Amino acid sequence: MTEYIIKNGFIVNGKMEKPFLGTVVVKDGIILEIAPFVEIPSDFPKDQILDAAGGYITPGFIDIHRHGDWEALVNGDDRLLNRQGLTTVVNGNCGLSVAPAGQRYAKEISSFLSSVTGEPTADVKSMPDMTSYMNALKKAKRSVNTGMLSGNGTIRAGVKGYAPGRLTNEELHQVWAVLEECLAAGVLGVSMGLAYAPEFEYDQKGAVQALSPLKGTQIPIVTHIRNEGDGILPALEEVIGIAEELQIPLHVSHMKCIGKKNWGETPVKILKLLDQAEQRGVKVDFDLYPYLTGSTQLVHLLPPQSQKGGTEAIIRRLLDPDYRKELTHVLKTPSMEFENIVELAGFERIYASSLHTPEYAPYAGQSIARIGQQLGKDPYDTLYDILIAEKCEVTMLDTIASEEDMLLFLKDRRANLISDAIYPAGGKRHPRVCAAFPKLLTDYVRDKKIFTIEEAIYKMTARPAQVYHMDRGTLQVGMPADLCVFHLENLDTAADFDNPDRLCTGFDYVLTGGQIVVRKDQWNNPGSGEVIVRAAR
Repeated sequence: MTEYIIKNGFIVNGKMEKPFLGTVVVKDGIILEIAPFVEIPSDFPKDQILDAAGGYITPGFIDIHRHGDWEALVNGDDRLLNRQGLTTVVNGNCGLSVAPAGQRYAKEISSFLSSVTGEPTADVKSMPDMTSYMNALKKAKRSVNTGMLSGNGTIRAGVKGYAPGRLTNEELHQVWAVLEECLAAGVLGVSMGLAYAPEFEYDQKGAVQALSPLKGTQIPIVTHIRNEGDGILPALEEVIGIAEELQIPLHVSHMKCIGKKNWGETPVKILKLLDQAEQRGVKVDFDLYPYLTGSTQLVHLLPPQSQKGGTEAIIRRLLDPDYRKELTHVLKTPSMEFENIVELAGFERIYASSLHTPEYAPYAGQSIARIGQQLGKDPYDTLYDILIAEKCEVTMLDTIASEEDMLLFLKDRRANLISDAIYPAGGKRHPRVCAAFPKLLTDYVRDKKIFTIEEAIYKMTARPAQVYHMDRGTLQVGMPADLCVFHLENLDTAADFDNPDRLCTGFDYVLTGGQIVVRKDQWNNPGSGEVIVRAAR
């Protein structure tokens, strides 16, 4: 393996310690030495001496919340990941993993997930089990380390489809068997999406029952909670209760409070609720992205009862004029039962970002309100007609949060920075796909000086590594040589909502597994990324 010496850099080691000027020696894919001064042999190859020139040397960034399940198998997002300093990612979040889809409902599952994960390649239609997925991932030879979660929603859908109702005893035993197969395949944890079909069919007792093979382990549940709006506190109490009963760690995904009326006081109550859970012995933390605009499936605007039964059932209901009238009334009313984004944000702040049909594709990126105005339609009818025409395979952007709340959460000791990057098939993506991690450094370290460099790096490296017990995320001798070298003043996130696919610039070097994957913004794939699996129980 190639040896590198990285000199003249301020080392930010990921341990919340002050930066210090020093040198890092890398050999055979690991960190061999870290010191204020290292004497370089006169015959050491000049092209293997990397001069940080007064910039920062940090651990490679770790994003534990992405939806690049299919992208990972074809190296589809390696370049954009490395170009923003990411060397490790975890996919399969929000209960929406592409595996294990089983056989019977695989096509239906793939269609449901397409607005989040995109579509499989022509030669891979679905992944029936997690072992098949992990084997395919190992063959990908990525420039980024990759871990996987098993989606609790996909597990249920693979057994029962999107049919409503409780699991039968036979179905429950099938769910357990699939979950055990995922654990044996090495997934890092189990993700949940209690706000999404079909997981909203579970109440707290049902979720505990479905996840009972996890009881007493250190395997975390990673959950998109049932309600991030008016009912966020009971929704958090629900998942805390699940983790407490199962005696396992809890990680809450993309923490936020939707709707202006929930800003300010509610986040304070949330942090107090987490404190109380910790006092009872629950291991709990959370993550969030540095944007005020979120992104998910457009069909998620509908209440759970309107999403039951899968896509065909949804469309059939939306074609009924009387049902549409009843649904409109529901969406105009505040709710504690589901996160009513229509009522909380308004159609002016909800954008259809991926549209595919000839009728609606020209309107991609526009708000539902604006699309309705141009078509001469009521915004509610516009929403229903889009979902019908596009067969619900639509991604949305929704401006829903407060910067003050976001910063309050991010300052908390339990907070991890993530992107929540989704990869819809067609249309505009959210800029967080390409820019979430540099954005924290440019906006909130360099420009606004809200965080120190060591605070920010900790939340991007060591802190997320702890969630899944990954042996990386800090600069210390013997650790994998995943590193970033950059000058803070040179970083440019580039991506915005008008041009979300622009890649970040300003990284001098990014190394994965001791190999250079980015040199002066030029990307290369040496295939040095690892598939990260959970250690056997």
